[in-house]
Amino acid sequence: MNNNKWPLLLLSMIISGCSGMNKSQCITADWRTIGFEDGVNGKAENAIATYRQECAEHGVTPQLEAYRLGHREGSERYCTTRNGFIVGKRGSHYQNSCMPDLEKGFLLGYRDGKTVFELQRALNSARSSLDKQRRVIANLQQEIVDKTELLVADGLTRDDRVQLLNEIELHKYEINEALNALPGLEEQAYSAEQAYIQAEQRVKNHL
Repeated sequence: MNNNKWPLLLLSMIISGCSGMNKSQCITADWRTIGFEDGVNGKAENAIATYRQECAEHGVTPQLEAYRLGHREGSERYCTTRNGFIVGKRGSHYQNSCMPDLEKGFLLGYRDGKTVFELQRALNSARSSLDKQRRVIANLQQEIVDKTELLVADGLTRDDRVQLLNEIELHKYEINEALNALPGLEEQAYSAEQAYIQAEQRVKNHL
């Protein structure tokens, strides 16, 4: 594997952005190294179809066997149970890049990681809902404090004070409703946290 050419080729491809591989890149490409990089990054072997299309415009044909060899070498690093867990826990999408003999172990970790990811997301959502409800209550309580102070301000008409009193009573009702909903949200957050902790304990063998 020619490791000297590939960093320059990779840099050139990054600089060129979405324009694909140019003629020089297609000619000088170390296809085994490109395959390795794709494999180790979880790209499916059919990624070479894109290179084939890009290089065909320059009359160059990728070296399929070299690419496949490199891809296999990269996949052997990517398609492990531990890495499957890491990929799943990140919430990343699996691109069906692992060979059948490697996929079973990868998916074992990936599914456990994805379960932890989903439970973490559920926990974050439950905590967010709980925090939001507490902020609603705090804001309403502050509204009552502010409007109570306004009641004794100079220059208010009787109608103004009646309006403020009505708003204060409304805020009290809203606080009561929010407080009634709070235990349910706290229970949801607690249950989500316990489910996440239990899942983390079950998959310690992947860490």
